[in-house]
This record gives sequence, structure tokens and C-alpha cells, in this order.
Amino acid sequence: SEDIPGCHILGTGLLSMGEDVEVEPGSVFDLRGGPIRLSDGVRVRAHTRLEGPAYVGHQTTILGGSLGEVSLGPLCKVRGEVESSIILGYSNKAHDGFLGHAYLGRWVNLGAFTTNSDLKNNYGPVRLGSASGPVETGLLKVGAFLGDHVKTGIGTLLNTGTVLGTGSNVFGGAMPPTYVPPFSWGAGSRLTEFRLEKFLEVASRAMGRRGVELDPEMEGLLRRAWERSREERASFP
Repeated sequence: SEDIPGCHILGTGLLSMGEDVEVEPGSVFDLRGGPIRLSDGVRVRAHTRLEGPAYVGHQTTILGGSLGEVSLGPLCKVRGEVESSIILGYSNKAHDGFLGHAYLGRWVNLGAFTTNSDLKNNYGPVRLGSASGPVETGLLKVGAFLGDHVKTGIGTLLNTGTVLGTGSNVFGGAMPPTYVPPFSWGAGSRLTEFRLEKFLEVASRAMGRRGVELDPEMEGLLRRAWERSREERASFP
């Protein structure tokens, strides 16, 4: 394991780092549950507690908080309490809020204090939202599943087993349904269709901030996804 000045390492497991990794003093790495890998260009800010097993992809920044059993990145910004979750590339959870037993696709952006539930109040098995109705998981802990290019507004609360389809944009502080069709837009259950050209405009702008172009191939893929999910939004105003 690496020796990092000013940081605390718990346990004797493996902590490995790539090139150009920057870890600020005051960070804690807990290796008692498994190894931790920090890939090239990772930044770990002070007051981060990272518990293994954990993988942090290249050029991902952890901005502080308590994280354990996670796979993050590449090129993500993550902060807050994150447990047993996967966050794919170019996604941001840059503010406080709990994310547990969750899966986030690419180019997701969570507004400040977005929080998901991963345990029912009655400690019963979780039902997962889907287009055809609830699906019994048989699991005690299941959080949220967010498709590519999902956006949440500040203070968004996601119920246990919530699914937000690709390209959906939810906001307003009201809890959305446990299943939100792809390319939906709105607050709580008051959802409407996210117009395709407007969605592509937002996606292009968000990607451009990271120096990535929405190329014709990706645009074509998103257009096909929008068309194929049209029937799911047929009941919207």
C-alpha cells in the first residue's frame, strides 16, 4: 500500500495509485473491507473517508464525504455519503446528499442535496419501478437507477427502487414516481415530454463544458432512444 503523508490508512489491505494522483491531508482510507484503487489523475480532497473495496476512475475528483464499496468514474465529481453504488463516466454528484445501492449512467448531474432511499420503512423487500409495473427484487436494500443524461434539481428525493429513464429531468423538490419514462421533464408526478431538440441542446451544452462534442453518432443514438420510448410518454399532457 502507498504511504500518503497527512492521511490515515486503516487495515493492511492494498491501496494502489496511478500517476499524478493528488490526496490532500486529512483523508482516511479504510482497507479492512477490501482494496482501494485510485487511477491516474484522481483528486481526493480533505475530509474524505473512502472504504474499500473501491475503484476511482481516472481524473475523478472526490470532494469530501464518506464513501464505501463504490465504483466511480472516469471523470466524475463526487461528494457526500455514497454507499454500495456505481457512478459511470462524466457524472456529477458534487454536493451533499445520500446515494446508496444506486446505479448512475453517464452524464448524470445530481442537484445539491439529492437523496435516495435504499431501505423501506417496514424493512420489507424492495419493489423496483418499471414501465410494466413494479418488479419484486427480493432484496432488502435497493436504491435508484438513473439512465444517461438524467438531471435532478436541488433537494430532489428519490424513493426506494426508483428508476429515472434516460434523458429525464426532474426538479421542484417533489418526489417523482418510482418509474419515470425516458425523456421526461417536470416536478413530482406532473411530468411532460422533454422535447427532443431541447434535450439535445442541453446535452450538447453539458458535454461541451467537459470538452466533449455531441457527435453525429451519439446524437443518432439518442434520437433513436427518444423515438423508441415515445409510447411510454403517450399519456403525458
